[in-house]
Amino acid sequence: MSAQPTAPAPAATPASPPAPASAPAHDSRLQSTKTNLKYLALGSSAGAAPKSLTTRSFLTTLRYVLRYAVRRLLRIALYGAVGSVIAVVGFGVLGSLGSGLAFFAAPGLMGSIAIGLGTGVIKFAWRHRPDKFRFKDGWWATMTRRAESGSDASKDEEADAVAEAANAEMERRKAENRKTREDVWLRV
Repeated sequence: MSAQPTAPAPAATPASPPAPASAPAHDSRLQSTKTNLKYLALGSSAGAAPKSLTTRSFLTTLRYVLRYAVRRLLRIALYGAVGSVIAVVGFGVLGSLGSGLAFFAAPGLMGSIAIGLGTGVIKFAWRHRPDKFRFKDGWWATMTRRAESGSDASKDEEADAVAEAANAEMERRKAENRKTREDVWLRV
């Protein structure tokens, strides 16, 4: 047995994309899985690329999506870590400096109840206010439209009177309908 010198394999240029894996006909699933995972992990710098363009495209897209997700999770974890460190230091300083001041500044039991009830009432009233007090379609938007259009004040008063008459008629009809619904014998 004589040792024959073998020629070195030509090196792939870094700028060119990897060539599809040239494997014998008995290429196994294990080998193709290894090639796919290597391409997924290393990208175009992998030694061999999957044969199918669809597989290469899918693995490249999956690689970019995974990189984005991991970077986003690391960023969120970093924000959480920094926030917790700041909270620990801040509350430690606040607790050590403010413990004496809190005795004078903190409200008593009745004051706490009053503050809680007041906050609850204000929130409820704000969330359940009528449409005319809302900024989007309420009186503020109407006033803004009138001011921007430069309309005459007498015409505005006339339009308000017509609108009030229409509202009064609508309220009268609602009251009449309510009265009719309340009368049980008229339902038959």
